[in-house]
Amino acid sequence: MVAIATATRPSARSKYLPPPVGGLDTLNSIADMPAENAVTMDNFFPQAETVILRPDHTSHKTGMTGAVETLIPYTALDGTEKLFAANNGSIYDATTAGAIGAAVVTGATNDRWQHTSIGTAGGQFIHLCNGADTPQLYNGTTWANVTYTGPTVTDVVWTQLHQRRVWMGETDKLSAWYLGTNAITGLAVEFSFAGVAHKGGYIMAMGTWTRDGGSGPDDVAVFLTSEGEAIVYAGTDPADATAWGLIGVFQVGRPIGRRCMIKAGADLIMLTEDGAVPASLVLSTDRSRAESVAITRQINSAFNAEVRAHGTLFGWQPMLYPRGQMLIFNVPQSTTTSYQYVFNTLTQAPCRFTGINAACWGLLGDRAYIGDFSGTVHKFDTGAKSDNGVNIDGDIVQAFNDLGSSGSEKRVTMIEPLFTSDGDPAVSVEVNTDFVVKAASAPYSVPSSVSSGAVWDVAEWDVSEWGNQAQVFRGWRGVRGKGRTVSVRIRVKTTTARPSLIATNFLYVPGGKI
Repeated sequence: MVAIATATRPSARSKYLPPPVGGLDTLNSIADMPAENAVTMDNFFPQAETVILRPDHTSHKTGMTGAVETLIPYTALDGTEKLFAANNGSIYDATTAGAIGAAVVTGATNDRWQHTSIGTAGGQFIHLCNGADTPQLYNGTTWANVTYTGPTVTDVVWTQLHQRRVWMGETDKLSAWYLGTNAITGLAVEFSFAGVAHKGGYIMAMGTWTRDGGSGPDDVAVFLTSEGEAIVYAGTDPADATAWGLIGVFQVGRPIGRRCMIKAGADLIMLTEDGAVPASLVLSTDRSRAESVAITRQINSAFNAEVRAHGTLFGWQPMLYPRGQMLIFNVPQSTTTSYQYVFNTLTQAPCRFTGINAACWGLLGDRAYIGDFSGTVHKFDTGAKSDNGVNIDGDIVQAFNDLGSSGSEKRVTMIEPLFTSDGDPAVSVEVNTDFVVKAASAPYSVPSSVSSGAVWDVAEWDVSEWGNQAQVFRGWRGVRGKGRTVSVRIRVKTTTARPSLIATNFLYVPGGKI
């Protein structure tokens, strides 16, 4: 008798992948992307060990019309905090939630105010300017026109506090003006950059760079021109040649908008055509290497594409949100929409936030606020888990992975995402293969309403109810995908939870070598 050989069916295998804590990646090719990165990461914020759905934003001050283009925080010497919003030619008190009241300033030509705060013997003041109207001063009680002399006051468009002096600059002028130490009135003295700025243009903005890690007399002034020259001076008194001197002129990318600088710890971050670059690194290297030191390096191709497409629009703004460990870059898409590139300040991993149409951002104390394009001030990260009752939609396409068998075809049959969550988001799971990212099509599965009765890992998906407390849940989803490399796409939408993805398990059947 001749034995008849029988084919052996390959047994299914499983493979866990960590969440994409490396964040959004447009630097590496899709075929050479680290496993911990993502092709798409919308509204999921990368943390050290997990990725979590972004925070909400909730209406705070309503009743204005048109875009809220500036948010102005004020903190008095006694700690009293106030928030003001510039809209439709007026400035309003937006400190408390509710409908807007009467304007505190009226008759402005535009709402794009730059501002700085300074404490004097007379109290704590805010100095505001917009390049078209008489600059304003606020002392905690009263708003008033400035009383200093020197520049054409209606042309003053930027302002900065440096070494206890208020500095300012006029629209389209290659010079700056400064007041006396701890002064908000009096004669402003002009400081010209003619002969220093080799490419001409005008001063776009000024910032302070703390090179030694702490604020003090060693802090230097950085004047950024419209042509991308960073002019750096050290010293405390520009009227004294022995106490003020030029460090150097450095070439960076052209700045994006007036709100192109932000202090971040000891560093100064500049928003330019080459990305968001820190002074500590970009001023010690040639511009040809600027992208290599940019904070936005991992997404620079996408970031620079946005600059080319929308760089002339108002709304570009960096904002540091320490409470959420976020560095936020607002990116306008039109006169009514925007999104944000957001970086974890600890891991530097990036993502993108959508659904937040911010015209501007502001920070009052440790709380972040948003001025939108339709006359509302929103509070960010309130714990509400929805955007004014509307779903927060998260979307992840993780980097393609060979699941440990390079060059071998495999057939993925099921995927199991593992989350921690305190509620019941609707989840969609699907698979992409061999570096082709298909349009999302898998339906969402909406679990039952929240209760305290079920425990994920035991209860069945779509049958049992979730508990109220944050817990790990899991559930296999059937998928169909065949290829040498695979990528999971996970979408979430919710108004009641803030889930975190902690891992993904693949079940697949290996095929032959290719």
